[in-house]
Amino acid sequence: MIDRFIPQIENAQAQGAVVLLKWDGERSRLRCTVVITRQDTDYLWRKDCDDVAAGLAEALHDYEAKHAH
Repeated sequence: MIDRFIPQIENAQAQGAVVLLKWDGERSRLRCTVVITRQDTDYLWRKDCDDVAAGLAEALHDYEAKHAH
């Protein structure tokens, strides 16, 4: 499911980003949370969603668009 994103996550990590994925069993909807932060650039992306893979894809796309080398 999210294995395909490991190279992108590791690339973001190498640039100083923190990637968090959370599955919340206490909520009935929007049970997943995706967060990417990068302190040296004040970057913060966060979204609650029902599909963690889709949320992660969106987050990584946004991160890469703003941190392309």
